[in-house]
Amino acid sequence: MRKSKKLIQELIERLLAQAAAETNQKGWCDKAIGDAEQKRGYSADAIAEVNAEMAVLEAKRDKLKEEIDVLEIEIEDLNFTRDEATKLRKDDSLENAATVEDAKAGLEAVDMAIDILTKFYKTAAKAEVSLLQGPADDVPDSGFKAFEAYKGAQGSSTGILGMLDVIKSDFERTIKVTEEEEAKAQAEFDEFMTETGKSLAEKNTALQEKQGYLDDTLEKLGSAQEKPDLQSSLLEEAIKALIELQPPCVDTGMSYEERVAMREEEIEGLKKALCVLNNYQEYGPDGTGESC
Repeated sequence: MRKSKKLIQELIERLLAQAAAETNQKGWCDKAIGDAEQKRGYSADAIAEVNAEMAVLEAKRDKLKEEIDVLEIEIEDLNFTRDEATKLRKDDSLENAATVEDAKAGLEAVDMAIDILTKFYKTAAKAEVSLLQGPADDVPDSGFKAFEAYKGAQGSSTGILGMLDVIKSDFERTIKVTEEEEAKAQAEFDEFMTETGKSLAEKNTALQEKQGYLDDTLEKLGSAQEKPDLQSSLLEEAIKALIELQPPCVDTGMSYEERVAMREEEIEGLKKALCVLNNYQEYGPDGTGESC
């Protein structure tokens, strides 16, 4: 009987030691699983956050590239338009200058012709002849009366000078209109160049700013693209740790609570058996159940 009691006591002690060891293991498992799950959660959240950040940066990158493309096209168009306008203005200016030069030369020639004719007709109108003796019977008809001085075609002079005045007016009008048109065209050209110059300056400034934003965005995107690899590695480590913790901590056949309950029931039974044996030894068959 003493041997049986000893075996029961040793079994109880062994079961209590197992319970303590399992409690320690349970604490270790809970901590290890909790840490691994926390790391897994942090890594998953970090990956989601990085993906969201990258999506925002990629959208910003695409928008900036599109805006830069539009600005570059607009700047190219403006430069082309300015070059074409400058060439056209130069050609028009040369043509207008040639027109004015020709008109001034014509005006000078007409003024000279008017001056010559005016002086001639004025002088001719005052012309007189002296009386000369000579044969009169056989003189052919000269078209003018005897002793009449040649005074030119005074009757036609008015028409000729009038026509020259009209031509002179045409030249003067051509010079005036051409110079006015040249001044107006030059003013419009200057205004156009000023406005397009301002627009070009604004667009070039905007292009530089957006290029700077794009460079900054690409740099941030490059840094963000490195984060998923690190977080994925940490996530894989956390998942691997959880898988390794399955056999010792989860896949044990029954739950920790069930094992504790069955062990306590076993210990209680052994204690009761030990009590019965002790009472039997002390009180005999009649005292085995008194205090157990």
